[in-house]
Amino acid sequence: MGVIRRQSLKHSAVNLAGLFIGAVSTLFVYPHALEAYGLVQVLISVGVIGLPLLSLGGNTVAIRFFPRFQDKGTGHNGFLPLLLAMCWVGCVLTALVAGIFWQPLTAFFAAKAKSGANLLSQYLWMAIPMAFFYVMGVVMSLYSSNFKRIVVPSLLIDFSQKIVVPALLISVWQQWLPLETALWGLLLHSFLVMTGMAFYLRWLGEWHWRPNLHFLTPELRKELWQFIGFGALGGFALQMASKIDVFMVGSLGSLQSAGVYSIAAYIAAAIDIPTKSLYAASASSVARYLADDNRVELENLYKRVSINLLVAGLLLFGAVWISVDSLFQIVPNGREVSAGKFVLLFIGLSRIVEMATGLNNYMVYYSRYYLWSLVSLGVLGIANLVLNILLIPRFGMNGAAVATLLSVTCYNTVSVGLVWLKFRLLPFSKNTLLATGLALGSFLAAQLIPRTGYDLFDIALRSGSYVLIFGLAVLRFRVSPDINATVNVLKAKYLK
Repeated sequence: MGVIRRQSLKHSAVNLAGLFIGAVSTLFVYPHALEAYGLVQVLISVGVIGLPLLSLGGNTVAIRFFPRFQDKGTGHNGFLPLLLAMCWVGCVLTALVAGIFWQPLTAFFAAKAKSGANLLSQYLWMAIPMAFFYVMGVVMSLYSSNFKRIVVPSLLIDFSQKIVVPALLISVWQQWLPLETALWGLLLHSFLVMTGMAFYLRWLGEWHWRPNLHFLTPELRKELWQFIGFGALGGFALQMASKIDVFMVGSLGSLQSAGVYSIAAYIAAAIDIPTKSLYAASASSVARYLADDNRVELENLYKRVSINLLVAGLLLFGAVWISVDSLFQIVPNGREVSAGKFVLLFIGLSRIVEMATGLNNYMVYYSRYYLWSLVSLGVLGIANLVLNILLIPRFGMNGAAVATLLSVTCYNTVSVGLVWLKFRLLPFSKNTLLATGLALGSFLAAQLIPRTGYDLFDIALRSGSYVLIFGLAVLRFRVSPDINATVNVLKAKYLK
């Protein structure tokens, strides 16, 4: 537990620092180079979206099957070379398919795009090696997490990108570097991250490069292929549904729109911060209650997580949305960036939908009905792709945000329905409506506060008032027993 505790604390510190740097860059650097930032986001998104397919599910196999291969004396039975071979095969196959359809794809995007099409078609090829380096680095980082080592991989893959991308874009903005040189720098960074992960595994003494084909029994190979199919297709569908919007805006709209969209989406992502920690803390309990068929505790957890996340989401989203105009006023190039106002609205609402439905996806995934998640994810990915193709040419970046909201809402509706059919459980209660009503009332009350014309002061005053009114109302009406209990504990500890 000592290693886990130290790594967790260090990882949290890295995440907080990265969040701060990302927020500063998003608000005060990227607005100065919207087209360049949009192009960078489109190139990076190819690797992020394609990770499950490019690695042939290696990103999930790295965790799921390591206990089966684990044996220090034999170099873990060639598990690392197996993972990297999967990445090589997946990337080569994907590159061959991309090569076959390259001309019609680029012609399609060029015909649909409003501006920046030549720039995108000129540099889109860079996404292929960049994606390969990214996939190899991520799979090696996941492999290293089996040894409770997560800090250095996080520094290499996530934190370094938050430093390098704004540094390169500042260079483009200030005309210290041409855009092409900056993109080569981004490609070099992805290569160095992959190389750094290889050296780190070697430093850990876990760089084992001796395959063990005899260990792959027919039964194990069959199980691997089944999980590879499930992980690759399901993971790709999920990435298509959640990450493809930036790529589609850049390829069907304009690169500047992709930059604005990415800024608005980053602000909206702040609403989702409580979700990861609460999901991580609840996932093991979901699996245990399902294994024990403990419906009472499962329903209790399902409803508690739903209402806690809904309250947190409404608190954060309301605080952002009530000051959105003032927020865009303090951002450089605020007039251009404010075009993403409704992107922030629609993506924020999609986060609220996701948070309000709670653990439904985990309940399906960890149950014997997990194959249903592949079907629903496939429908979600296809629906999001089709909606983007239909809506972006007509409504621009707002169309992509609407597509995300519609597809996420439909997906979670199907998931809630499936949990109801299989377990007769719902995440909602009367407090769901109560929390929504209190949020609307608090928002209307805070809206009555007049603006002073000083944007930073208005943000503090109006957002702070909303948070105070809504927070007190949630405690007064006991919307969430967990929140009241937490506040009581803090009061007892600090206000004796």
